[in-house]
Amino acid sequence: MQTRIRIIKRGEDGSTSGPSPNQIEGTALQSERETATTVKSWIAEWEARNRAVKAAAFSLLGSLEKGRENPTRRFAVVNG
Repeated sequence: MQTRIRIIKRGEDGSTSGPSPNQIEGTALQSERETATTVKSWIAEWEARNRAVKAAAFSLLGSLEKGRENPTRRFAVVNG
């Protein structure tokens, strides 16, 4: 089995053609910010859905206590 060695020459100024360390660090920070934003939006959606479920449950219980609803005829419907 033959192994090939690949030689990469540097440019005239002595640097490689890859991104600078500052660019890599900035990209990593941006990625972390985007991840945090996504997770925060998931949490906000989950909390909103829980509030909607609680509101629907309390509404249904309140109507049952007042005798306006038959418990076998109506179910709480929550979007989400």
